[in-house]
Amino acid sequence: MDGIFVPNKALTLDEVFTIKKECKKHTMDIHCMVEDVFEYYEMYKEIGDILTFHIEALNERTLQLLFKKAEIDNVKLGLAVSPDSKIELLYPYLDKLKLVLIMSVYPGKGGQKFIESSLEKVKNIRDQIRKQNQNVIIQIDGGVNNLTIQNCFKAGVDLAVVGSYLVKNFSKETIKELLK
Repeated sequence: MDGIFVPNKALTLDEVFTIKKECKKHTMDIHCMVEDVFEYYEMYKEIGDILTFHIEALNERTLQLLFKKAEIDNVKLGLAVSPDSKIELLYPYLDKLKLVLIMSVYPGKGGQKFIESSLEKVKNIRDQIRKQNQNVIIQIDGGVNNLTIQNCFKAGVDLAVVGSYLVKNFSKETIKELLK
């Protein structure tokens, strides 16, 4: 988060680097809610296993330049879609993506209520990925908790971000409940 695309700011480059250093065996998707895509691409391309940018921050020209740059640098890309945007915006790019991120809250602020219509987007993108015979991870982020997570996986999600829920309810029992 850069304070421009969304009003808040998030982790610094040093903090992200420290997390990557401590969690080497895990895949790191860096979700960039930013206006200046190329600035953050350059900053994080050596750290993240996948860099995910919002489709709403990209025009067609910028998107094509990003794909070209990622191919040259051997960087895996993801595209995120906000609740008010159509999932169909991502269809033409599935062959260039490693990950699709469905935002199930409005970007930029933790603790929001899960937007149920996000599940329909998950089903639609899952169908399109199959139709195009692509291998793209589907991730959902926002409002995911013990009550919503199972419906996310039933809809076709591969990965679910449970940040705010874990922060508020952190315990071994909470983690076990989410992993059922």
